[in-house]
Amino acid sequence: MAINLRPAQTGQRMDTERTLNNAAAGSTTTTEVTEEIAVSIEDLSLWYGQKRALTNVSMKIAVNKVTALIGPSGCGKSTLLRSVNRMNDLIPGVRIEGKMFYHDIDIYGQNIDPVEVRRRIGMVFQKPNPFPKSIRDNVAFGAKVN
Repeated sequence: MAINLRPAQTGQRMDTERTLNNAAAGSTTTTEVTEEIAVSIEDLSLWYGQKRALTNVSMKIAVNKVTALIGPSGCGKSTLLRSVNRMNDLIPGVRIEGKMFYHDIDIYGQNIDPVEVRRRIGMVFQKPNPFPKSIRDNVAFGAKVN
């Protein structure tokens, strides 16, 4: 028998004592808190040419929650973030397998405009991260797409 002890979301109350009492009395009733998912990644793998950079990554990122990617240099954190924003599309020789959804829309599906994805999913990097274009094209990129 599962006992749900997850904290409630903001604005919701979870009666843990009642849940525990119900479980002790043999009831299967628990208080469930569901989170809206902003980004869902399923078995995502990515290659730069022959080099595999990501292997079967699966995760969910909830709406209005802080999510941290922590790991050593070169483990694929930035590559994964670039995949969410479809910035890897601009790098020759990149191949992606798996699924990635933004509010249940497959952002790598057919008829999905990567520029529209980038408009909706913003990115802030620790260091400047230019597109593989000239300096002039990088500076003018925002103005051109808007």
